[in-house]
Amino acid sequence: MNSFTILKMLNHSKSGKFQKLIMLPGPTNVPIEVVEAMTSPIIGHRTNDFSSLMDKVVHKGNILFECDENIVILTASGTAAVEASITNILRKGDKAIVTVCGEFGSRVSEQISGVGASPIQLVADYGDYPSLSDLERALETNPDTKAVYIVTNETSSGAMCNWLKEAGDLTSKYGAFLVADAISNWGADKMPLRDYNIDCIDTCSQKSIAAPPGLALISISTKYKDQIFKDQQKLHFLNLPRYIEFFDKKSQTPFTPALPLYFALDKAFDLMLDEGMDDRYVRHEYCGKAFYDAFEAMGLKLFGVQEVRSNTVISVAYPDGIKDKDFRSSLETQYGVVIAGGFGDYAGKLFRIGSLGIVNQYHVLTTISAIGNNLRRLGFNANLDFALDAAMKNLKNIRSKL
Repeated sequence: MNSFTILKMLNHSKSGKFQKLIMLPGPTNVPIEVVEAMTSPIIGHRTNDFSSLMDKVVHKGNILFECDENIVILTASGTAAVEASITNILRKGDKAIVTVCGEFGSRVSEQISGVGASPIQLVADYGDYPSLSDLERALETNPDTKAVYIVTNETSSGAMCNWLKEAGDLTSKYGAFLVADAISNWGADKMPLRDYNIDCIDTCSQKSIAAPPGLALISISTKYKDQIFKDQQKLHFLNLPRYIEFFDKKSQTPFTPALPLYFALDKAFDLMLDEGMDDRYVRHEYCGKAFYDAFEAMGLKLFGVQEVRSNTVISVAYPDGIKDKDFRSSLETQYGVVIAGGFGDYAGKLFRIGSLGIVNQYHVLTTISAIGNNLRRLGFNANLDFALDAAMKNLKNIRSKL
C-alpha cells in the first residue's frame, strides 16, 4: 500500500467522502471547529443575541488588528473592503500612490481612477516589488498625496512588501493616509495597525484567518475615522460611517449579515488568539521557507525575486514539457491536492500554492510529496527525498502546536 493510498484513507470524512487538501491562495482549509460553528442555530440580527455576538467578534478583532477603533465587518468579498477604503476617502482630483506589480495592484489603481482621483503608480515587474525609495521619491514629488495604497502581498505573483513599517513612518511625515490591501497576508505577516502607523487594513475571512469566504474586514485608525466622518461620501452599502454608527448604537450591522459566517469568524478569531500572533507569524514564515527550499531541492525554478518572495503565496515555474492543465488536474484527482495556476501572461507558466491559514507540517509535506510524485508521473525527475529533507529543516523551527 503506497503513501497516498494511506493518505486517502486517513483523509476520508465521517460521510466517507475524500477530503481534498485546499492549498490555494484562498479560499483555504478551514478547521473543523470553525465549520461546526456555522451550524449554530440562526438568531435574529436585530436581537440582543446578535448584539452580544457582534460585541465578542469586534472585541477579538480589535485585539488581533492591534487598533484603537472598532473593526468593520461587511458581508462581502475582500474586494468590497478594498473598494470601501478607496470610495470612503478619495475624491475627484485627489492624488493616491499605489503599488502595481500584478493583477491586484492594477485593480486598486483602476478603482482609484474610478472615483476621479489620480493614481500615481509605483511599478515593478511581475514577481518583483517596488522599493521604499520608490515611495519616498513619489511622496517628495507629490507632497499633496492624500493616500498611499500598498498591496502588501501581490497574490497574482507571490511578491510581498517588506517595508510596510517604514511606509507608515513616511506617510505620517507627509500627512498622507496609509492603506494596506492585506487580503492574502493579514494574520500571517506582522502588521500591527497602531505601531506601524497604518490608517486602514483591508482583508477577508477566507485567507489567513482560515474561515469560509464571505466576510470582508476593515480596521481603521482614529485619523482615518475622523476623515471619513468629516467628509462623508454619498454611498449606501459601502458607507463605512453607517457601519460604525450602527455598531456604536446597537452593536449590530446596518444590513442583514451572513449569520453563519459570523459564528465561524468568532471561532476562527478564538483559534488565532489561542495560538498567539507571534507564533502564527513564525509558523507562516517557516512553512513558506519549507516550500521554497523543498522546490529548489526538487529541481524546480522558483518564480520572482528572492528578496520579496511571499510567505503565503508560493510561485513556481513549470519545468519544460509539463502542461499546467494536466499537472493541476491530475494533482487534484490523483492526489487530492488543489493548487492555483498563473495569472494573465503567466497563465500556464507557473503554479501557485497558498501557504496560509492553518498551514502546518502536514499540509506542507503532503503537498510537496504530491507535487513531486505527480511531476515524476508526468516525466520530470523530481528529487523528492532531497525536497522533504529541505522542508523538514525549516519545519522544526515552528513553535506552534497547531
